[in-house]
Amino acid sequence: MRTRLATLRTLMGTAVLPLALVTPAWGRPDPPRSVQEVPATLCAPAGVLRGAGHQWASVSLCTGVGTPVMAVFAAALCGYPATKVRYACRTWGTWTAARDGATVASGTMPGPGEYPGPGTYEVRAEVRVRSAPPRVELNGTVRATLTLTAPTATAPSGPRALG
Repeated sequence: MRTRLATLRTLMGTAVLPLALVTPAWGRPDPPRSVQEVPATLCAPAGVLRGAGHQWASVSLCTGVGTPVMAVFAAALCGYPATKVRYACRTWGTWTAARDGATVASGTMPGPGEYPGPGTYEVRAEVRVRSAPPRVELNGTVRATLTLTAPTATAPSGPRALG
């Protein structure tokens, strides 16, 4: 009986040893990514909209850069005085992005526009906000300053041969 246990231990040790010596894939660090591969979303507080019935919506403007486009959307948290509940709200509207006082991109929100390159932008949005359940419905203008660092996409150099 003792020989069988020793043999079983030897076999188990032989089977487990390679697993102990090899680092599993999930244990290794991720390979470094280039700057262009790293997706990023940047948000900044843009303002609070208020209604006649004391409803409010705290709005942030956000952008995600995936060169050659820049997607702009608004995120809002809504409420009204009769309750302490905060609602996530649906937002839509239009946006413009200005750099050094000149408009360089615009579009509908949520949605993409052409990415004008790295820099500091004054983003202005005409936004509509609606809660679910529909107790808060507001619209107005909000503004945020966003600094984007993603490089501008490079155009491919000439046609490529297939094959």
